[in-house]
Amino acid sequence: MSKSYVSSGTQWLACILRLQVGAGIVLALILSANAVESAAERCERGSSVDAAIEACSSVIQTDNDRHRVAMAYFNRAGWHLKKDEISRAAADLSEAIGLEPDFAAALTKRGLLEERLNDLKSARADFAAVLKLPTTNNLSVWAHAMARERLAATEAAAAKAAAAPAANSTPKASSRGAVASEFWRRPLAQVLQECNAKPSVVIKLPGAKGEIELNRCYRGREHLSCMIAALLAEANSVKEDYAEIVSADYPNVKTLDSICQITPDRLAEHSKALQTFRERWALLRKEYAARLECTNTVEDSLRNMRLADMSYGADLVKSMVDSFRNELSQVSLAEKDVLNLDDQMTAAQKAIENISQIRSGVCR
Repeated sequence: MSKSYVSSGTQWLACILRLQVGAGIVLALILSANAVESAAERCERGSSVDAAIEACSSVIQTDNDRHRVAMAYFNRAGWHLKKDEISRAAADLSEAIGLEPDFAAALTKRGLLEERLNDLKSARADFAAVLKLPTTNNLSVWAHAMARERLAATEAAAAKAAAAPAANSTPKASSRGAVASEFWRRPLAQVLQECNAKPSVVIKLPGAKGEIELNRCYRGREHLSCMIAALLAEANSVKEDYAEIVSADYPNVKTLDSICQITPDRLAEHSKALQTFRERWALLRKEYAARLECTNTVEDSLRNMRLADMSYGADLVKSMVDSFRNELSQVSLAEKDVLNLDDQMTAAQKAIENISQIRSGVCR
């Protein structure tokens, strides 16, 4: 066999090996890219909350793109909220904003969380920051609309509180400024009555077969925002007003000495407060159910809108529906907190009854 033939064959084999190695590298890169994309998709649209959180965490730990990591933090915050993990959600939103300071949706969501926690100064700062940013996509359109509504609602509440007579105020101080507005501290029924002061008018929107008339329960966005703000303030107020009963931890009293140290007046006061809680919770639950039913009806009507003459008609309709849903979701989260409080109040009521009997029969 000639040397030239061997040399030629060796070169051919080396070429084939290089092609195989190159193909392997390309395949590995494709698989790696698909894995990242798959994790990002699971992070955004997970089949379960825990699986989605895990996928978001994977993107955060492995991806080097700041935008994708910021989105992963933003999406993970949403999943944490579904588990009612408020502090984790707030931390993730701050991480997303740290990576992208102009992330309007993250700023708005953090503002909504701060409003839920009654940190209204921080909430207004985030809402105001959003309104200085441009709208670049559907998510930022929602962020602007929500920030504008919540900023107006909180500033209006603060203005009414400042104008209210001092004699009518009964502030309760909190390290987070829990009562920033005495207007919203009034009885829920009274605030709702003021929200409903303006008469209902027919609201019509363009549809495929003529105009769509919205249900009369919907009186415009200003009215809806007023109702939502009232329900949210009441839910937060309820959590604050009955925190003392929760901290007393009546169901877990362990010793007779502990029972005998509880004064009859305190037991009577807390028992009376529990009755007030029941009344407030019943009204809050009733009004929330009414808002939810009304909003669902309006959303169904909005989905029947047809904006054929507008390039982004479908996107506009979707953003309107999302805006309604996101505003009500804040009350939904707060109501969940009060529902948990209701369980604690029920346990406290039963424990107080038992403690009262034990105390009157055994204590000196």
